[in-house]
Amino acid sequence: MINLFDSSERQQFLSDTRGLLRGGKAVLGTGLLKGGTPGEHLASARNLVRYGASMTGLLEAGTARFPERIALVDDEGELTYRQLRTQARLTAHVLASRGITEKSRVGILARNGRGFMVPLSAKGYLGYSVFLLNVGASKQQLHDIAVEHKLDVIFADSEFDEKLPTDVEGLTLVHAWAGPDHRTDIDFPTIQDLWAAPGDQDDSLPKKVNQGGVVLMSSGTSGTPKAVNHSEPMLPFGVIGPPLEAFPVTAGCTLQMTASMFHVLGWGVSVIALMAGCRIVTQRVFDPEKVLQQVDEYKCDGIISSAVFLKDQLAVDVANPGKYDHSSVKFIMNAGNAMSEDLVLGLEEQYGYILGSGYGSTEGLLVAFAGPEDLKADPNTAGYPVWNGRLEVLGEDGKPVAPGEVGIIHARNVMSMEGYLGNRDAAEETDGMLNLGDKGVIDPESGRLRVLGRDNDMIIVGGENIWPSSVSDLIFKMDGVDDAYCVGVEDEKTFQRVKAYVVLDGTTEVSEDDVRSHIEHNLIVPAIPRDVVLQTEALPRNAIGKVVKRDLVG
Repeated sequence: MINLFDSSERQQFLSDTRGLLRGGKAVLGTGLLKGGTPGEHLASARNLVRYGASMTGLLEAGTARFPERIALVDDEGELTYRQLRTQARLTAHVLASRGITEKSRVGILARNGRGFMVPLSAKGYLGYSVFLLNVGASKQQLHDIAVEHKLDVIFADSEFDEKLPTDVEGLTLVHAWAGPDHRTDIDFPTIQDLWAAPGDQDDSLPKKVNQGGVVLMSSGTSGTPKAVNHSEPMLPFGVIGPPLEAFPVTAGCTLQMTASMFHVLGWGVSVIALMAGCRIVTQRVFDPEKVLQQVDEYKCDGIISSAVFLKDQLAVDVANPGKYDHSSVKFIMNAGNAMSEDLVLGLEEQYGYILGSGYGSTEGLLVAFAGPEDLKADPNTAGYPVWNGRLEVLGEDGKPVAPGEVGIIHARNVMSMEGYLGNRDAAEETDGMLNLGDKGVIDPESGRLRVLGRDNDMIIVGGENIWPSSVSDLIFKMDGVDDAYCVGVEDEKTFQRVKAYVVLDGTTEVSEDDVRSHIEHNLIVPAIPRDVVLQTEALPRNAIGKVVKRDLVG
């Protein structure tokens, strides 16, 4: 409850209200409410009241207004809003018949496409909490997640069969997408099989449910990812308003979605796209040529991507002048990785000043945004705070530092996490704001935020948070290893990668590939060291046992 007699709370309330109104204006500016009959608008409103701001509610609202509009183009073809809604309803009915309720927990381990969209769109009918699992997670991590959080169902792409937790009691495994060469010797029904074989319980959908959260997985200092629980806010306009105001987004536009849907950007934009009646064009596995072909073929208005992908896309486009028509593209949105100045300038030269970038985290979601004009003025900026909540740069004493001084970025808004699930992890907060773990500074002239790097040893590899120390811990446990130390290094392709220094004890033969394979099977794929230095000499350490990085050899 807001205490309006408290000046700081009153000031924050007024600021959030202004942000909500400004964001609402930006949403209306997309033309979202234009067209349609009063009856269609009424049906949309009823669905939002019943299902909330879940993807289900937005899909039902969209289907009421434009049922035959294409909602999704993926590797399997096209789905209209009506077809996607039908598949989502079928999935919800059969899950209900198998005892899934608002208290259940359902995981999705799928790449971009209907295998991801259908079970996520079914969520709101029953209200279950949905876990967006990282496709790069190891078999051990998936097992630990399923056990710790008591998952009831996992919808997974068949390519991940070998690492699915088959030994967890009470867990049902379903192929959300089955490749042409998928295994048939295992008892994982496809989603189509599931539709054809309902359970023996009542399959009716409740008229009103309490919506569970959307749980994103965030890498932590231990091997098991943290479960970051988010609600689906009804009025996120103060957060999504800045990009909608900066970009010429229109209702019904076509978006090329390279960003992974199980990540913050991909999930968030997918929800907004359904709200605005957009068409999402995507592919399961990133291919820069395929992206450019899709942009050309479908005349995409926007590209939703990440720096690590945009870098490859730009290289292919520049190397093939005139081959792909990208004149339809009006905006490009980056998030997940900070863009280098060279990449920003290269994209601007190739596509014009249409580039924007979001800054945030799995826990905080979007907390700052840099529009085309911001990046034109300063290619290294993270932009301005969104119009809801707070963003402050704090010193070691927990107090805001002056503009121009370096501190740690803290933020919270209506879309930030509710908390971590389970008792293992606790959020690091100061004055109600989440510690995002980045060093930053507010430009004293422009007021824009600049991110200077991590406040700890964490690096970001292809959009994934990686702690080199956790990689070191795993390598240290290998037979034949006496000591291990990992660091983050620059990488031309992914911007950062892990480099491992491994001291062998001579008892067992250990190769570079043995080390990589061990990490692949026990951590996340991006944590696999690019470089492995095997040695018999002890690591250089100082008097208190800390590794002296400058003395590392190799």
